[in-house]
Amino acid sequence: MEYKTEFGFINYDYIVNEKYPHGLLLFMGSYIYKEHRRQGRFKNMVFDLFLQMPRGTEIQVATTNWDIAMMFIELGFKKVDEIEYWGNTENTTKLKGFIL
Repeated sequence: MEYKTEFGFINYDYIVNEKYPHGLLLFMGSYIYKEHRRQGRFKNMVFDLFLQMPRGTEIQVATTNWDIAMMFIELGFKKVDEIEYWGNTENTTKLKGFIL
């Protein structure tokens, strides 16, 4: 799936199954157009995407971008060793959080 705005896009999967009865939002990739970077656009897009998900949804992110990792950490996400789909990649920061 793709959440797209005039500023860029976020690719994601949303899964509901026995393991994730409240849902799993899995970030698959994102891109913010250069002219919109460092303006808080990505953070706003993330919040807008979160608003579309039910409470209790688990969110998993793997990123090589330290600024994005720090944004999620500031939102209360915790570093983990492994996430769905990506597993235990060596070159990424893996994070997990929940929509409360």
